[in-house]
Amino acid sequence: MHWFLLLVFQHIYRSPLLLSVYKGLKYLVHITTQTSEIYRLCNVNTGGEKLASPSIALLYRLDQSIFYSKQLVAEKRALQEPDCDLVAVTTTVSAKKCLSPAATEILAIGLGRIHQTNCVLYGVERQIQTKYDRNNTEHEDKLKMLWNKMKPDEPLKSRHSKQWVDIGFQGTDPATDFRGMGMGGLDDLLYFVTNYPQHAHSVLQHASHPVSWYPYAIVGINLTKFAYQLLERKQLQMFLFEYTSYHEFYCYLFYHFNQFWISHEPALTVMDFEQTLDQYKKRIERDLFRKVVKPLSS
Repeated sequence: MHWFLLLVFQHIYRSPLLLSVYKGLKYLVHITTQTSEIYRLCNVNTGGEKLASPSIALLYRLDQSIFYSKQLVAEKRALQEPDCDLVAVTTTVSAKKCLSPAATEILAIGLGRIHQTNCVLYGVERQIQTKYDRNNTEHEDKLKMLWNKMKPDEPLKSRHSKQWVDIGFQGTDPATDFRGMGMGGLDDLLYFVTNYPQHAHSVLQHASHPVSWYPYAIVGINLTKFAYQLLERKQLQMFLFEYTSYHEFYCYLFYHFNQFWISHEPALTVMDFEQTLDQYKKRIERDLFRKVVKPLSS
C-alpha cells in the first residue's frame, strides 16, 4: 500500500496541474480537520502502534511537503546547510505544526534523513565546483591513480601522453576534460573503478570496440553531469533514502549505459552518442520513478 501511494504522489509532484489540485484538496482537509499534512504524516499508526521508523514513502511525502511549504521556508533553507541544527529545526517545525511528543520523534527521524540527502547534494556540488588544478598534488595523484586502476598492466609513459585517449579522454592532457564537472568528474570515475573494477574494465573493453566504440572517460563525465542534475531536481531522493550513496547510483548509471549501448539494434557508433544518451536519460528517469534502480552490489 505504501508503494502504491508513493507512485500516486510521484505523479502528483511531477505534474503542475495535479499538484495544484492536490494543494486545493490539502487546504480543504486542513479546514475540515484543523491539521496540517505534516501533522497527519507524523501521526501515522501501524497496527495501533507508533511507527518506529518512517517508511521511504513517508519520507518522500514529508520532504515534498516541507519543500512546497510556505510556512517552513526558513526551516527548508536550514535543512540545506551542512551544519544544520536539527534539534532546533525539529523543535520549530513541531511547534508550528502542533505535534505531539510521539509525532515529534517521527519528525526528528525524517528531518535527519532529509538533511542527510541534502548533505549529499552539498558534497557533490562542492566537488563539481572544485576545478582540476595541475599544481595540486592531490588532484594529480588521483588522476594517476585512475590510469593505474584502469590500465594496471600498462605504465603511463608521461603525464602528457596520447595514452589517455585509450581510456576515453580527448587528448594528451585529461585535465582539460574536467572543466565542466571539476573534481566531481574525476572522483566519480575513480570511485567506479575502485569499487567495481570488473564492471569498469568490462565497460572499457566494450567502449574500445573498433566500430561501436565511445569515449569511456568523456561518457563518464557526461554521466556525472546527469547524475548531478537528477540530484539537484530531487529525482534521486527515494534512491538516497533507501541506499544513501550518490556514488552507488553513478556506478549503476555508467554500467547500465554500457548495457544500453551494446544491446542496441542496430549497432551504434560514436555518431549516435548524443541521441542515445538522451534516450538513456529518459529511461533512467522512468526507472527511478518505477524504483528499479539499485546498487550494483545488491
